[in-house]
Amino acid sequence: MKPSRLQTLLLMMPTWAFAHAVLIFRVLPLDPKGTALIPTGAGSYAVLYFKLIVAIAMPLLASFVAARRATVLGWSLPPVLGLLIHVPFAGAGLALWLAATGDDTEGEAATPTAMAGRLAVPFVLATAVTAALTAGMLALADMKMLPAGLEQTGGYFGWALFCGLPFAIGVTTGVKVRRAGGSFGQAHAAAFTLLGAILLILCGCAMEGIICVFMAAPFGAGITFVGASLGHLLAKQRIADGRLQSAAWLSIVAMVALEGWNPPAPLEESATTEIVIDAPAARVWAELHDIRDLPPTDNFLFQFGVAHPMGTVTDGQGVGAARLCKLSTGDMPEVVTVWKPGQELRFKVLSTPPAMRELGFFGKTIDAAHLHSAYASLEGGFKLEPLPGGRTRVIGESRYLLNLAPATYWNLWTEEIVHAVHRRVLEHVKTRAEIGPKA
Repeated sequence: MKPSRLQTLLLMMPTWAFAHAVLIFRVLPLDPKGTALIPTGAGSYAVLYFKLIVAIAMPLLASFVAARRATVLGWSLPPVLGLLIHVPFAGAGLALWLAATGDDTEGEAATPTAMAGRLAVPFVLATAVTAALTAGMLALADMKMLPAGLEQTGGYFGWALFCGLPFAIGVTTGVKVRRAGGSFGQAHAAAFTLLGAILLILCGCAMEGIICVFMAAPFGAGITFVGASLGHLLAKQRIADGRLQSAAWLSIVAMVALEGWNPPAPLEESATTEIVIDAPAARVWAELHDIRDLPPTDNFLFQFGVAHPMGTVTDGQGVGAARLCKLSTGDMPEVVTVWKPGQELRFKVLSTPPAMRELGFFGKTIDAAHLHSAYASLEGGFKLEPLPGGRTRVIGESRYLLNLAPATYWNLWTEEIVHAVHRRVLEHVKTRAEIGPKA
């Protein structure tokens, strides 16, 4: 076995991280006192044994790859380096250095079959470890030891995940396919296939839901296209003999560090939607107090779990009255801040339920951490403007906070979703107001 830069990176970083999680964050199941390994429930012993096997095999594999890589590079004391790879923090630096350093024979051409064989095992192992590593990160979050960026975004390093990873996938695939004699189109096809496989694995491991992957896919595909184009075009240049790939993957680490210790500021935005109702303002105002019996939604995003209103109830009248908006993901309490009958109703949101109820494969519902922190509604309201002929223009407004990078891209989806929420409520109010009070 002669590990390449890519194999070293894909094998050693996740295996090192998993070993670190086992040793420090106690991934294995513990009793309530945290003092013993006591499995409970049907099939729990099988799960425990599997975790133990993986916990032992991964560090051994990382040690072996580190030692072999050091031998190929001509470094002294390879066995010692294989052990040092498990030293917290320092081990990660050693793994990155081994991956970034190359030898003269790595630039040799490879057939597509040989290339696929070299990448298959590292890819499978790396993705399998990702699910186990998640448990360690969640345990670290419970211990309140995560960097500020990871706590605020609910476990997401947005730039690293949505930009760095697709770019590295594209660059690596573009270089490998070009060296194997593949065309420009084949490089992109391979890159998109790899990206799709990673997305399916995220869904299969219940780390992401179908709708989140659907929303992230266009941006990820665009970044992957750029990376694959760059990798393919530069594959025959001297800089592409491994340094380009190493730089692409190392950029992910740099992004994680930057976001972890200096997280991007949340984006505060607002959205406004209006509708004309063939009814006087007084009748429209009466329908805004309690918005009940909203019909089933036919919106694709709402059907797949994005939070949407089911109805509202106002307790009392005037400024300070309590208002409860019932969303599909939970209740959103509000307090009235402006009360002008027939003119304006505004309210402040006290707390926001999860942004969506994600549906995963096999009918599972996924409660990902970022769903509780990526979006927060701040305030909302309605303005009523009388029009000639007894009609009324109603303007729905919402102000919200988006805490998910890259915010500019995610706000394209968020703004459209907020408009869809507005339209759902306003169209229902329009229908009820135009029907008029029951006799």
